Amino acid sequence: MEEKKEKKLKSLVAVDGSEVSKKAVILSARFAAKTGVHLTLLHVLEDVIRYDKVPETWKYYLREQQAKKILEEAKKLAEENGAKDVDTRIAVGPVAEEIVRIAEEGDYVSIIIGTRGRSPLKKLLLGSVAEKVVLYAHCPVVVVR
Repeated sequence: MEEKKEKKLKSLVAVDGSEVSKKAVILSARFAAKTGVHLTLLHVLEDVIRYDKVPETWKYYLREQQAKKILEEAKKLAEENGAKDVDTRIAVGPVAEEIVRIAEEGDYVSIIIGTRGRSPLKKLLLGSVAEKVVLYAHCPVVVVR
């Protein structure tokens, strides 16, 4: 009889360097410390380049370096709050879509994301990344304020 390999539970934490994002990292790290859940810290570089313009490599490089710094700080914060199994990832594209896609493809059991709590008018005009993630995610989403 074959033994089934135990599947490791994973949570995806969206990180953008904001204070509310740091709260989401702390919350998820404390949860991971108690449950042994693997954390992936994700920073999405929003792809705002239009097809009629050639991307400037140095601008992307600077954004990528900033993303790496944000993720380094978030990983350190997660480990300081008890998380043992943490990795980082950078993605490029529409933020909410990338979070949902990566969570689904990576078979994550939850998504943790911070929200700034914009006014209803700003949400109507700009949309909310957290709101879109909640609407389209295949798994539970924890929204931290």
